[in-house]
Amino acid sequence: MKYPIVLLLSALTAPAIADVTDWSSAVKGIASGDAHWIEQAPKLAAGADENQAKQLEDALAAALTTNTNATLKALRSIDAGKWPHMVGSDIVCTPPLEKSPAEIDAFYQRTRRALLETVDGAQCLWILEATMEELNAEKTRQAK
Repeated sequence: MKYPIVLLLSALTAPAIADVTDWSSAVKGIASGDAHWIEQAPKLAAGADENQAKQLEDALAAALTTNTNATLKALRSIDAGKWPHMVGSDIVCTPPLEKSPAEIDAFYQRTRRALLETVDGAQCLWILEATMEELNAEKTRQAK
């Protein structure tokens, strides 16, 4: 008798996660690579406003190196959906271009290594490499 009650409670509380989540905890959990929080990312994306979507994308970018496989799985779900403010892999797999050149390079090196260690990282790796190639070509053009 207790199993149907547990299932009923789970069904009732799961949709409410995005509404009652402490965004600070969610973002910190995702960025740290916590699998539970990363699994919640697609649900959180559905209800995120513009600022929250940016925070979620930044946290997922950090999680690419702390829990690569879980992050790629969450990104597949996010990429397959329609979210009001969430872009997904096209942003998460891109180096933080607003940062210093040293921080961009550090992100690139860490993320590239992590993506090369998994069979599911090809799309994200392609985005990362293409962005870095464009960035380096732009630096070369400006130097001339």
